[in-house]
Amino acid sequence: MHKMRHLHRVHGYAYCITAHCPVARAGVPINSRYFASEGFRDQEREKQTSKDSFNCSLCMACVAVCPREVPVPQVVEYLRGQVGAKELPSNIKQIVENILESGNIHGADKEDWLMWTYESDEPVEDRIKVPAEVGYFVGCNSAYSPSTARIPAATVKLFKKANVDFTILGPDETCCAAPLLMAGRLREAKKIIEDNVKAFKDLKIKTLVTSCPACFRMWRDVYPKITEVPFEVLHITQFLCKLIEEGKLEPESVGNLCVVFQDPCELSRGCGVIEEPRKALISVPGLKLVEFSQCKDEGMCCGGGGLLRAYNVETAGDVAKLKIKEAEELGADVIVTSCPACLQNLIKSKNKSKIRIIDIAELF
Repeated sequence: MHKMRHLHRVHGYAYCITAHCPVARAGVPINSRYFASEGFRDQEREKQTSKDSFNCSLCMACVAVCPREVPVPQVVEYLRGQVGAKELPSNIKQIVENILESGNIHGADKEDWLMWTYESDEPVEDRIKVPAEVGYFVGCNSAYSPSTARIPAATVKLFKKANVDFTILGPDETCCAAPLLMAGRLREAKKIIEDNVKAFKDLKIKTLVTSCPACFRMWRDVYPKITEVPFEVLHITQFLCKLIEEGKLEPESVGNLCVVFQDPCELSRGCGVIEEPRKALISVPGLKLVEFSQCKDEGMCCGGGGLLRAYNVETAGDVAKLKIKEAEELGADVIVTSCPACLQNLIKSKNKSKIRIIDIAELF
């Protein structure tokens, strides 16, 4: 049995998942236990709980500690799916419409996909739709958001440094559909999933790499339930480890730098990728790695996932501030993560904190 699967007691009352819910810890009275128990007593309660279900980051911490292994994220996705299209919270409704109409969460023109390349020192136009060994799925959050454009820019730089033969889809890249799943609308994503797989299959890739853990989980775990995925799928941290172990990428010294790693929930609990980011980090000369009190598969969410920031930006920010405060107490100079949602939420929540927030690819 998982070492966290136990009951805690406060003032004589048993509670299990509420103590580990980041939203509850940020002060919101609604939490995963509420979703798991209150939503199915009658139609009126289920209707209200369905609307409340967007106050969840889908971080899966509740599942890790639940003694009965209640699949709360699936419950939340079900509840969200019960909300009619016209009744969806406005920001969530807009994201769903954007993906279905424009192919990305921002509703941006396809030509805007190239905006992230302005952050890159490496030209990438010659990599668009060219058959290659490795396919890089940038992801619409990184491609279209100025605050996260540095992620694919740094990733392309390390690819070229390691002489990786890679290809990208360019402006024709479409959202991985994870936000549709998070909004309880996976049934609307079937064609997107099939088209995404075909696009890379046509380029004859052997490995697909993504920087976003949500994209990674979709490609690795969800896509095969819809269609055949005829190539290996890796997160950038796994691919980094592989490059370093094979001697194709030699990390350069960062001087005397203390970093703490923020485990993305989708990556650690969702996909079981825990050691690879740490192996990559400790390979960097001059880098000292410290850990949050809750880390690895027991890590506390940053608040940026599960569409929580789109629905309740204040709560998402309050959760992130808890992480930043602890990082400062640890004496870290930098919080390193490997997720665009983590990077974005932490950066936008740091206020006057002097701590730096970077993506792992930026260290290489």
